[in-house]
Amino acid sequence: MAYKVVPGRPPQDPWGSGLRVRDWEAWYDDAGLRFGWIQETDQRVGAITWVGDEVTQVLGLNADEPPEEASEAALMWIKPRVVAAYSFQPGVQAAGRRQALEAAGEMFQMRARLSPPAEPRPAEAAPVSAGDAETVGRLYDQVFATKGGRRVVWQFFDRHAGSQGYLWRHQGRGVGFYADRVNPNRDVQVVWLGVLPDLRRQGFGVRLAGAGLGARARTGWLQAVTQVASSNSAGLRLAEALGFSWEWTKTRLEAG
Repeated sequence: MAYKVVPGRPPQDPWGSGLRVRDWEAWYDDAGLRFGWIQETDQRVGAITWVGDEVTQVLGLNADEPPEEASEAALMWIKPRVVAAYSFQPGVQAAGRRQALEAAGEMFQMRARLSPPAEPRPAEAAPVSAGDAETVGRLYDQVFATKGGRRVVWQFFDRHAGSQGYLWRHQGRGVGFYADRVNPNRDVQVVWLGVLPDLRRQGFGVRLAGAGLGARARTGWLQAVTQVASSNSAGLRLAEALGFSWEWTKTRLEAG
C-alpha cells in the first residue's frame, strides 16, 4: 500500500469528537500545531498533527485505528525525533519500534468530577493573571528548576481566554501556584500545580488545587483533567488525593 501525508488545514472537529470550538484553525495556530491527512491514493485513512519534528497524534478517522503501514508512512514523512503515541494506538507504537524509537516515559491522563466546596476560597489563595507574571514566574523557575518562567506564565494567561490561576501565600510570601484553563471539550485542565521544594508534603498543594477546582465547580464546571508523569509518585498521590483517577496513558517514544 502506498500512503502519503497531505498537509492541510484542520476541518471543523477533525476527529469527530463533538468538540465545540469556534475556530479550529485559530486553536491549532495558538498551539503551534500543523495538520495533515494520511491518504492511500485519494482515500483518507487517517490524520496526523505535529509541532516542528514532534508528532503529537496519529489517528484514524471516526476513532478507528489507521492501518499500521499508514502510521509508519506518516511517521516517516514527518521524520520525528520524538513521538507522543497514545496507548490505544498499537499501529503507531509498532511503527515507532521499527524506526528504533524507544519508550522514554509514560504520562497518565487523569480525570475528576467537580463538586462545589462547602467553604469559600481561603484567604491564602490569591487570584493571579498575566499581570502577576513576575511573581509567579519566579516561583515557576524555583519549582521546576528552569529559567524564563516570567515569559511562560505571561504567555499562558495572555493566550488562553478563561484561564485562571492562584498564588498561595504562607507567612507573607508566595509558596505555591496553580493554573488551569478550559479545553475545547469543556473540561477544566489543570496545567500547573507547584509548591516550593522545601515546603512540600505540608498540604499546600491540596489546598491550592482545592481553591482552583472549587472556584470552577462553583461556576458550573463539572469535570477536570490533568496529566502526571508515571515517574512522579508525589504528583500521582496528590492527584488521587484530589479525587483524580486514571483515564488513559500516553507513551513518549524517543530515538534510541
